[in-house]
Amino acid sequence: MKKQRLSAYWFMLLFLIFILFIATILTYTDQEKEVEWAKNILTSEWFMQSTEKNWSRLFWQNIIGYLPSNPYALLSNKLPYLLVDEWVIVEQREKQEDYQAAALLSNQWYFSQEKLREMTLPEEVQVILYHTHNAETYLPTDGVSKVTGKNGGVVSAGEKLKSRLESNYGIRTLHNQTIHDYPDWSRSYHNSLNTINSLLKGNTDVQAVFDIHRDAGYTKKEATTVMINGKAAAKIMIVIGANHEHWQENFAFAQRLEECADKYYPGLLKDLRVVQTSRYNQQAHPHSLILEIGSDLNTQEEADYAIECFARVIAEVL
Repeated sequence: MKKQRLSAYWFMLLFLIFILFIATILTYTDQEKEVEWAKNILTSEWFMQSTEKNWSRLFWQNIIGYLPSNPYALLSNKLPYLLVDEWVIVEQREKQEDYQAAALLSNQWYFSQEKLREMTLPEEVQVILYHTHNAETYLPTDGVSKVTGKNGGVVSAGEKLKSRLESNYGIRTLHNQTIHDYPDWSRSYHNSLNTINSLLKGNTDVQAVFDIHRDAGYTKKEATTVMINGKAAAKIMIVIGANHEHWQENFAFAQRLEECADKYYPGLLKDLRVVQTSRYNQQAHPHSLILEIGSDLNTQEEADYAIECFARVIAEVL
């Protein structure tokens, strides 16, 4: 009887060892599932998402409280202070993902707004730019003060103004580059008047007209240069021709531009100059003005920067 009991004990012991052996083999051979399980153990989602029962895992989990193939569980079991609240990890991870998603959505919104602003540029022209003296340019950049019969640096500055008004402020701008000062310079204003009258007939919603020039007659460029936000800019002078009936309207518009420029870019505007003996074609529109962008001693870069700043001024006033 005693021998039978011993035989039964040995049989049960061997059977238990056999079961443990099989469970160990099953645990270590299922490598792909173990890797997936190891990824999910920190969030406790593996148990809820599992659709199949892994009896080897259940066996080890119930016998010793963790799986031998999971080093994290082993360390947590032996070193309790390493235990981490899995739901805190989940919450932190979700917050991080939400933050990243919000950043992505913010960028997407920004780019969509940029595209929307381009798409919603009004069909009606709001600003007209032209040049009575197209040949005027900038000596340090081009080596000469005038490029006879061609479009000089003032036209490049005009194109910069058009680009900034449209892309940054959604103001549709027409930049006319017809040469008016060649071959007969003395007929420049007569030629440009024909151009501006024609442009205004086809664009009845225009709010401002700018004839873009550059000044001359200086021996040093300091008189026509200002530092704005640490960068050199050409000073801008606004010229008003008072030899017509409604010149005060042009002057009032110039004063509004001056006030705004002084607010955002102190020193950018050099002067408002009223010339009693000339009209400068400003009788064609109550918001028609001459802009003198620096002098021939300024560089093209300084002129372009000045006109980029002035674009904001125009946008604020309009």
